[in-house]
Amino acid sequence: MPRNAKCRKVCAEFQHKVFTPQDSKQGYVVLSVDELEALRLCDYENLEQETAAQKMGVSRGTFQRILYSGRYKSVEALCEGKGILIQGGNYEITGNECTCKFRCKRCRKILRKNPGIQ
Repeated sequence: MPRNAKCRKVCAEFQHKVFTPQDSKQGYVVLSVDELEALRLCDYENLEQETAAQKMGVSRGTFQRILYSGRYKSVEALCEGKGILIQGGNYEITGNECTCKFRCKRCRKILRKNPGIQ
């Protein structure tokens, strides 16, 4: 019997949830929020998988499976001219208790826009 899935930690809610090519009639690929967070941590923030897995609160193996799934779906959308729809997944927003202490690119951007945030 499989174990219950752990809730993945996500730094903040993603603002943009739909990406569509200009002349797309191919449909959409659904990318889950935790897959996008894994892509963000590894490919955008340049974190090692072990560190990124700790930030999401999952094992490195689980993180790697999430990351590979997200990469596959992203490449599928790019190669086949499909749109990307971001929704679903097993995640929770860390909110004000974000463990990155404004070190990740997303939190630095939010801090620049709202300088009153501590």
